Amino acid sequence: MIKSLFAGVALAAACAVQAGEYGASAVQAARELSGAVKTGDMMWMIEKMYAPMKKQLVSSFPGGEAAFMTTMREKMQAAAAVMKERGMVVETYEIGNPTAEHLVKNGDEVLVVLPTRMVISMKRPDGVPVKIENTGVLVLVKDLKDKGPWTFIDASKMNANALRSMFYDLPEKVNLPPVSSRQLPVGQ
Repeated sequence: MIKSLFAGVALAAACAVQAGEYGASAVQAARELSGAVKTGDMMWMIEKMYAPMKKQLVSSFPGGEAAFMTTMREKMQAAAAVMKERGMVVETYEIGNPTAEHLVKNGDEVLVVLPTRMVISMKRPDGVPVKIENTGVLVLVKDLKDKGPWTFIDASKMNANALRSMFYDLPEKVNLPPVSSRQLPVGQ
């Protein structure tokens, strides 16, 4: 029993991440994402998606990766046309300070949780201008073993248990930022 207790303490110490050790790098990578969000470059976002999540999306799509990417391009073009028609503009896409940082998958990957804030202005179908503020959650993951680039998960519609289904050794308490959507007065 003492041996297993020491093993558990050693594993916890090995998986502990010093606060801020990876946060600055994750924030810098997320700022690249903010440029893609502002320009509507969804293909860039798909390319930078966390590989296991992208693989799951592609595997559920008939026709494999090539068909998936073709369909995504078509959907992005249609979405861009609607955005243009409605005068939709991403005014702001801000990345906040990390709220959590964890080593996962036996220390082979690091996961950083970032809050996001996006403000979109557009016209409703009746022509009335509106402005919407959305706060969300962005999870960045870096493969430390292969020294890969940061990849992204939009976790705005996920809870800690959904994240834990992908990262089995994610701690019980994970600080996920609040998610909200509200209309702002036009002119703000």
